Amino acid sequence: MALAASVSFISGCAQEKPMTSYDDAGLCVLKGQAMGYGNTAIMPKIQAEFARRGDLSISKDDCDTYIQTGKQSAQVDMQSTRDIINRSQRSQAINAIQGY
Repeated sequence: MALAASVSFISGCAQEKPMTSYDDAGLCVLKGQAMGYGNTAIMPKIQAEFARRGDLSISKDDCDTYIQTGKQSAQVDMQSTRDIINRSQRSQAINAIQGY
């Protein structure tokens, strides 16, 4: 559920959730999602929250894993969206050719 909320937030479909509301793993996932979506606008806020927290409750390796997970999640979401758009455009073209 938190991941879905993060995805909505990163893609701009939800109101901004305070950085302090994320646990350490969630903040790492959020950073990965921002990287995956190419959302550079939020990165300074994420970096500031990392700096504010100092040491995390999870290891750097675990955070790096969560970052990669977030990045991959964003990339899959974007590819799925592109696939849906492509299928829709093909259907519209076929319907236009067939006279629907």
